[in-house]
Amino acid sequence: MLKLIKSKYVLILITLISTSLFAENFNFSTPLDISSAAGTTPQVTADNSGRYVFSIWREGTDVQVARSADFGQTWTTIVPNLGTGGAPQIVTDSSGRYVFAIWADGSSNIQVARSADFGQNWTTIVPNFGQGGASQIVTDSSGRYVFAIWEDIGGNIQTARAADFGQNWSLPLDLGPGKLSQIVTDSSGRYVFAIWVDGTNIQTARSADFGQNWTSQIIGVVALFAVNPKSQITTDISGRYVFAIWQDDNDDIQTARSDDFGQTWGTQIVQSSVNPLLDPQIVTDSSGRYVYAIWQDLGSLLQIARSDDFGQNWSLPPNLGLGDDPQIVADISGRYVFAIWVAGGNIQTARSADFGQTWSAIVPNLGLGSQPQIVTDSTGRYVFPIWRNTNIYTSKGLRSFFPITSFNISRG
Repeated sequence: MLKLIKSKYVLILITLISTSLFAENFNFSTPLDISSAAGTTPQVTADNSGRYVFSIWREGTDVQVARSADFGQTWTTIVPNLGTGGAPQIVTDSSGRYVFAIWADGSSNIQVARSADFGQNWTTIVPNFGQGGASQIVTDSSGRYVFAIWEDIGGNIQTARAADFGQNWSLPLDLGPGKLSQIVTDSSGRYVFAIWVDGTNIQTARSADFGQNWTSQIIGVVALFAVNPKSQITTDISGRYVFAIWQDDNDDIQTARSDDFGQTWGTQIVQSSVNPLLDPQIVTDSSGRYVYAIWQDLGSLLQIARSDDFGQNWSLPPNLGLGDDPQIVADISGRYVFAIWVAGGNIQTARSADFGQTWSAIVPNLGLGSQPQIVTDSTGRYVFPIWRNTNIYTSKGLRSFFPITSFNISRG
């Protein structure tokens, strides 16, 4: 019995030492220029481990891709480039093996490219999508199911899918008139959700059969005089919990949630304002329990909102200060959350390590820039921002641990 008690206290002591003798640190590496010339509209994606990171941007008239296979330390530019065009998007599966890109070429034809070897070699595909713009692309965790969405030249929202790792694509399905569309999927690819602005309405659509058939519904109304009435949508890994956000007709930030795979929706006001609230973004953890949003008001004050009950109730932590073009990302647990924005012409970042309750600015800032984006690995240990400062720059954020040397035990 004495032996058992001793073993128990030894285990407790080991636990205390492992959690108390080490503190957590987070820093970004020196910004790295990964382009050979001036670039615009950079995007970044990473696999679950953070080992494979891929970026895409427009360089002159070309669509350029770069890859890192060592957690963002070194980068290789892919030659030749993917072709001509603008506003490209990029996504990868959970392993980083399959990578997909989409853009509109110089003739406004929607093009897709794929890599099946961790971004080393690429095949450009010209599917029968026709002309359009504002394209987006997503994939399931395996890379087997890939979904695209775009606005055609007639002003209708189109979607298409591939069920063979992006090699062959279905004919487009017309979801109806609209603009500013976005698409997400669960980890299996079975449930797919889209959102867009239809005149003054927020439209969503869902597919429960891997993108083959879709049903749509109106879930809200957008700001009457909004210049760019962005809406965003996100889902957990199962597709059960789905969250949307937008600026409504009273210039308030409004969210909608579904807890039945996008079949029915409930809405609520997260923040009311006499001034327009702009550029809302929304993310969730893998379970859908923790949900985070960010936006800016007309005076460029950045506000974070968080929910820890699957989007039913929201709280507003202290704002992040002044800034523009905010983006937000979370790890799979929802514990680590990162934001990026432009403040005074500089790229500024902040992080939360307690499920979005408190936030700390990451110092120093990343330097001059615009058009920031950010992505993290599944654990929030590796974080990769990307931005434009004439050329395209990126960095690597790393969470590390260090011993607390002043720790001591007093016998009393």
